[in-house]
Amino acid sequence: MMMNNETTGQKEHTPNILIVDDKPDNLRILCDILIEQRWKVRPVSSGKLALQAALANPPDVILLDIMMPEMDGFQVCRHLKNSPATHHIPIVMVTALTDKDSKIMALEAGADEFLSKPVDASELVVRTRNLLRIKLYGDLLKQYNGSLEEQVAKRTEELETAYEALKSTQSKLMQQEKMASMGLLMAGIAHEINNPVGFISSNLETLANYGNHLTEFISIQDSTVQTAGCAPEQLVNLQQQRDRCKVDRILKDFPNLMQESQEGIDRVKQIVRDMKQFSRADDDTPKLADINQCLESTLNLVRNELKYKATVSCDFAILPQAICLPHRLNQVFMNLLINAAHAIEIEGEIKVRTWLSDNRIHASISDTGCGIPAELKERIFEPFFTTKEPGKGTGLGLSISYDIIRKHGGEILVESKVGSGTTFTVTIPVNGNV
Repeated sequence: MMMNNETTGQKEHTPNILIVDDKPDNLRILCDILIEQRWKVRPVSSGKLALQAALANPPDVILLDIMMPEMDGFQVCRHLKNSPATHHIPIVMVTALTDKDSKIMALEAGADEFLSKPVDASELVVRTRNLLRIKLYGDLLKQYNGSLEEQVAKRTEELETAYEALKSTQSKLMQQEKMASMGLLMAGIAHEINNPVGFISSNLETLANYGNHLTEFISIQDSTVQTAGCAPEQLVNLQQQRDRCKVDRILKDFPNLMQESQEGIDRVKQIVRDMKQFSRADDDTPKLADINQCLESTLNLVRNELKYKATVSCDFAILPQAICLPHRLNQVFMNLLINAAHAIEIEGEIKVRTWLSDNRIHASISDTGCGIPAELKERIFEPFFTTKEPGKGTGLGLSISYDIIRKHGGEILVESKVGSGTTFTVTIPVNGNV
């Protein structure tokens, strides 16, 4: 079900769907299905026309055929996903190719969904509606981030003349900085995502049950046919139809596809849980926590920020639980991970490591970025000090992180070499007195 005006606070928007197929009959069928949903459709007959149409007027969803002359769907998908103007548009590959290799190639090219021809109308509508919903959330998040940058820039200018007031309102600013890292209204968005994820998960369970029933029925049917004494030509015809419909392959692949889909939903649920935990109101009651788990949860949240800039490797030691404020430590780790990504201009590596020494837990985050000049290294923990462009940072992240670790009875050390990278090491006592 599409969200209404009350849910989004936006004017009602008619979804705009681009359909790409070199076969007129296929275009007509897909258009007829989607027009019934009162969606706007734009059919085009080639990959080149699709690229032009997507750039001229970016659609909300693209239905893309694979087998086309001159430029196939894989090439079109890669072009769209590599372009800043169109990389955010969900793409559904619609094709008669149903082998696993083709599906993997489509996903590697950046496709968000994969539908086989002949297309089931109900499945097409459900998948398209889900992708429209996800894109709407992405557009809202982008809008909120733009508004948030303006607010942070304005707030920073005010804080320049009110540093003394900062000391008495530090707790509030820490929460604001945390929310600035994740985007405005994260908790609300996490709540909204829970709704579609819930019914998708429920639908997957139902589909899995349907698949089991169909598999059982086909098995019984096969046995019945074999014992019913059908004429040889009828048996041959049935086997030919079975091969044509790829029934055996479907029965083989169906459980794996359902399992992969459920694992994807479980991953989304975990991300939503991490978002809700991170964005909740501060709880300043110390508790036992697993520092490795804190790092893993934070990595889940910033994965999208990191994946286009660096490969991430983790080396976690077996650690005892520490007495700490885990949500505050999550904030520290998030600041350090995002700073590591920003320090890498094109592609690099981020290493996260933990170890135990002298009843103190150590966690290091290393990057292969630009490094910090020696003359600036002593200033990085100063409030409002930043080397980022105006509007790209408040200069409070490392200052707040330093204060959080100091209140845990720990310390933050930094090692850096210009052109080689930087390592931040956080150390806290296992039995801290927060």
